[in-house]
Amino acid sequence: MGYKQLGRIHALCRFAVFMVACSVLTLHARTDILDRVLAVVGSDVIMLSDVRTVTTFGLMPDAHNEADVLTQLIDRALILGEVNRFIVPEPGVGVIEARLDDLRSRFPTPEAFLDALAKVGMTETSLARALLKGWRVENYLEQRFGSTVQPTEAELARYYRGRINQYSIGGETQPFDQIRDQVQRDLHGERQRTLIADWIARLNLRVKVTRLDEEG
Repeated sequence: MGYKQLGRIHALCRFAVFMVACSVLTLHARTDILDRVLAVVGSDVIMLSDVRTVTTFGLMPDAHNEADVLTQLIDRALILGEVNRFIVPEPGVGVIEARLDDLRSRFPTPEAFLDALAKVGMTETSLARALLKGWRVENYLEQRFGSTVQPTEAELARYYRGRINQYSIGGETQPFDQIRDQVQRDLHGERQRTLIADWIARLNLRVKVTRLDEEG
């Protein structure tokens, strides 16, 4: 083989390596565009794909937008930091699979479900892990804050009067005696949420939290 042929082969090899490098850089650039860090909670990182997973599968139904989702993911990371300090019982057999089945049922076909997973860079296994984290948080909060002091009758009546419109149907106010149990559940839930919010606020003081979605 002559020197000219060797030169052409070497040139082709260098060109091929160059093209592969360009492809890798392009893929990396696209990945950076598709996913990025939105928050750092202690040593935990929350990515844009984490937020998109929540919105795609409706894992936090009370979140109104991606900013709300990120806030709740930050709270969850703070709570999990506490959960991991203790021995928390694992869910019963089939609990997480049942939640996974519920998510599957929200899509018209199995293919649509798998396509949604692919779009957020998840697998069924990684989604199941996310569901397990959610379950652990729920279970821990219920154990820690579920048994709040029961309100007195006077407190229930005051709560009812202060939210009279909330207990009206078609302009007609429902009598307190008929909906007392509902009022009790509502007041209990409100107190529980307040306790949890105060506790999370204290966790925020102990753990460094950086939100990158608010920069610029």
